[in-house]
Amino acid sequence: MAYKTVKFSKQDKVATVSLNDPATRNAITDPVLLEELKEVFDLIQNDQEVSVCILTGEGKGFSSGGNIKDMINRQKMFAGDPLELQRNYRNGIHSLTRLIYSLEIPVIAAVNGAAAGAGFDLTLLCDLRIASERATFSSSFINLGLIAGDGGTWLLRKTLGAQRAAELVLTGRTVDAQEALEIGLLLKVVKHEALMDAALELAKEIAGKPRDTLVITKRLLKSTDTLNYEDHLNLCSANQSMLHHAPAHEKALQGFISKSKK
Repeated sequence: MAYKTVKFSKQDKVATVSLNDPATRNAITDPVLLEELKEVFDLIQNDQEVSVCILTGEGKGFSSGGNIKDMINRQKMFAGDPLELQRNYRNGIHSLTRLIYSLEIPVIAAVNGAAAGAGFDLTLLCDLRIASERATFSSSFINLGLIAGDGGTWLLRKTLGAQRAAELVLTGRTVDAQEALEIGLLLKVVKHEALMDAALELAKEIAGKPRDTLVITKRLLKSTDTLNYEDHLNLCSANQSMLHHAPAHEKALQGFISKSKK
């Protein structure tokens, strides 16, 4: 299917989603981009042939987040009285962030440029982040007299810890790629022209693992948001007992035995 503001491709168990609205620096509050992203991620969620997803941006920016012009003109997502705005958030950007957060497969952000506001928070929804040397990050809401209305403070605290998250959201300052790497926001920084190759290399390595095991492993990682250690162990034992009888495990054991005999 052709999309106006999103590019979508799939190859070798890896789906690549590119935000493609350079005129707005890929502002994700645009209704068309928002709905097309939701449609694409819904397809990915239900595609058993996809094991990993890469999320990136076209043009100079990854995503500018909320469209400032729409805020000034109080149009599109930012139209209406306070109650209407609340519904716009819940039915719009929140429905997208919930969908990405609930994706069962690993998601890699390939950050090609500026990720600001909700665009920054979009990177935080990904499991792994690789950035171009040109990338920048800013939780810029406070500079507009706003809060992270899409759950970004929760995501940032979870990613970087309480003190660093507080510093970034309370100052709204911009972090370059090298600092983002140093504070643990990024897995790696690469030359701009090598970004997608680096993301694909990582994606293919992960996609080579059994899909069911990837899904369960991601569930276990996310369970730490809500479960104590004892409950997490119970979840581990329930899933591990099932995987001991899975074909992928049997195949891996046979491969190990074959190698050890050589």
